[in-house]
Amino acid sequence: MEDIDKACVYGGGYPMGPLKLNDLTGLDLSYTQAIEKFRQTGDPADAPYPCLVQKYAQGKFGKKTGEGWYKY
Repeated sequence: MEDIDKACVYGGGYPMGPLKLNDLTGLDLSYTQAIEKFRQTGDPADAPYPCLVQKYAQGKFGKKTGEGWYKY
């Protein structure tokens, strides 16, 4: 996770890595968006990633719950 975020910040010039940003916006929001798109299309490529499904099932929604991709 840290490597992905660092690559985006230092290599891509982003102000924040995508996983840290996802923790701030909420993994529950990302899960809901992905599952709704999958329901609309039926395309397995639109299904939420298994690691996101696991975090969602565990109630680890990001900064608001104290843990998501990172621990707070």
